[in-house]
Amino acid sequence: MPATVPALVAADSARLRTRAARHARSLPLAAAGVATLVITGLSLLAGDWLWLMVLVPVAAFLLTFLAAFVLRLPTGVGVGSDGYGIAIVLSAVIAFLLPSISFWIGVPSILGMGLAVLGLRASDRFLWLAGIATMAVSFVLTTTGDALFDPSAPTAVGGLALGLALLVVAGLALRGERQTLASGGDALSIGDPATDNLRVLAVLGDADEADQPALARLTGVEERNLAARLHDLTEAGLVHARITKNRNWAQITREGREELRTRREALRGVAEHRKA
Repeated sequence: MPATVPALVAADSARLRTRAARHARSLPLAAAGVATLVITGLSLLAGDWLWLMVLVPVAAFLLTFLAAFVLRLPTGVGVGSDGYGIAIVLSAVIAFLLPSISFWIGVPSILGMGLAVLGLRASDRFLWLAGIATMAVSFVLTTTGDALFDPSAPTAVGGLALGLALLVVAGLALRGERQTLASGGDALSIGDPATDNLRVLAVLGDADEADQPALARLTGVEERNLAARLHDLTEAGLVHARITKNRNWAQITREGREELRTRREALRGVAEHRKA
């Protein structure tokens, strides 16, 4: 059994709950599934509309980012730095500068690339594996399809199956996110200020920002103690506080990210030493 360090487990738990609250896994998977169905539908239209297919991945990732941005208000959790900008730019470069690549490897492959970027950026194995699988299936369907505009062709049928499969996977991811948020027992604060500070930094490191109720919910730290933790972190320059529309938000600073990285690496070193 691998050795564990309570503070590291606490930080990882807080980060997982934050990603679940942001729907950082299910949201892009659902968007990729819908986009794949749209691409499949466009492939059956007249050739004059065919160029729209290469724009679908750009629109999909842009709309996913906007949806995540809108969700920050009801959830109190920020968008995070998941790499949507990279996915959008990558999709746009291929669409406007290298569109032939899309038709060679399959337009859904661009969606798979974006998912892989998001997964690698967030160290989410589930997400980047889904992206690689999407790329592989899209390439196979494109190279084996005989008639792009025939509804009975492998490309159309396979595209429909791929889109539905992504939606099913998104549903499974959503269920997992809900289960993660519901299992609040392991997220309770253990009363150690240093560990609680690390929990707060872990949440903000994933989400960029969060309001106090969300921080209390995701870290398990009582709000009366959370105020003291935020005061300490703000005084140390690790967190920046701001108030908008009577909501108290906390944002992680560059120094806070560096502190989070340093402390996590140190704790991993302790865990590896114990395991040895």
